[in-house]
Amino acid sequence: MIVARRICFALVLLIVFFSIGLRIRTYLLTRKIHAVLNGLERLQIDKTSEAELLKMVPDLAFAFPGKDGERIYQVKIANDYVPSIARIYGIWPGGFDEWNGIGPIVKTASALGWRNLSFGASVNVLDGTVSELGYDIEPDVPHGIPADSLVLVRSTHGIWISSWRAIPVPSADDESPEFRFGTGGAFSWIPGADTVGVSYTPLAPRELAPHAFQVDLTCFWGIRGCNSVRQVVPLLWQDRKRIEEVAEARLRSGDPCPNRILTGRVRTLPDLNVALLEVVKSKMVRFSDEGIPNDLVVVDFELKEAIRGKPEGPWTNFRFRQYIPSPVPLAGEIPNPFGGLNPKPGDRFLYFSGANFASCRIVPATPSAESAVRRAVPGPKRTEDDIRWMFEHM
Repeated sequence: MIVARRICFALVLLIVFFSIGLRIRTYLLTRKIHAVLNGLERLQIDKTSEAELLKMVPDLAFAFPGKDGERIYQVKIANDYVPSIARIYGIWPGGFDEWNGIGPIVKTASALGWRNLSFGASVNVLDGTVSELGYDIEPDVPHGIPADSLVLVRSTHGIWISSWRAIPVPSADDESPEFRFGTGGAFSWIPGADTVGVSYTPLAPRELAPHAFQVDLTCFWGIRGCNSVRQVVPLLWQDRKRIEEVAEARLRSGDPCPNRILTGRVRTLPDLNVALLEVVKSKMVRFSDEGIPNDLVVVDFELKEAIRGKPEGPWTNFRFRQYIPSPVPLAGEIPNPFGGLNPKPGDRFLYFSGANFASCRIVPATPSAESAVRRAVPGPKRTEDDIRWMFEHM
């Protein structure tokens, strides 16, 4: 009896020490990740030299040459390649959620503290100077199958895409053009979790830019593991919510499309087209929306000037929408601040194209609005800032 108790006690101790060992290993990996993030935060786009880069970011190594003479440096810190048992024992025909789709071996390893940890960072050097940087963290997926990134951060000079598809510009991006968030959405492996993606420019607000590198990885080596992106980047999560709420308040205010919004578009959207239009005629037309009659203003314009880019018509039969998407996710629609306008012949408007704008696509051409668009300086259009990859698998 005593021998049996000693064996059981020894087994318990073995399991405890094994679990502690797993968590210590993950903790040490997270420390290496934090060291890289601390170095990335100190880099200045278009200012930090290649020599300074190698001193500031540990473990970074030259990977391959890029386009236009770029030199690509990368670092990968991960242990997600180890549990190949997941591919053998892990998948059961019943789904792929966090627990119901994995086998007993992988499930036990996860309960003891095994965490799939994957972090990757990349830095582009152009003409001896850092021109772009970014990193991504994958979620803790017990069965080791690739998943969408939990956190994805990248620098940029401008948001553009070298294909026929125009990028979406939600109202929250207009609110914070230099520090904008991706649309996000729950990734499929951890119920209730979300993805945070950030693109920031060298002109990003000083109070926001450091948040992109302030990551909390304690949940990876904690008791329960990571079950929400809010655990990993709580500051970014709060920033995104605040920007969305501020954007909605702006659209409901008496100044829904201030000049700073227009200036931000010119600075960050290299493919932006701006047309100065003049009303030729307008009329009220009744449409049927799901059987419900609806009166909308239909306007014919004349192109007076292509202020930026190459705006294309036709300029007739424009409709002023009555409702636009709310910047707050899942909040439905809000009234279009210009939906009640009744333009008269001779009135002038600024029309923005080259992207799919959720709001402020066409605004009154006040002298200050025109000046804001004409005087703003666009950022450089760099090859590394092409975001076509974001849409290739959509």
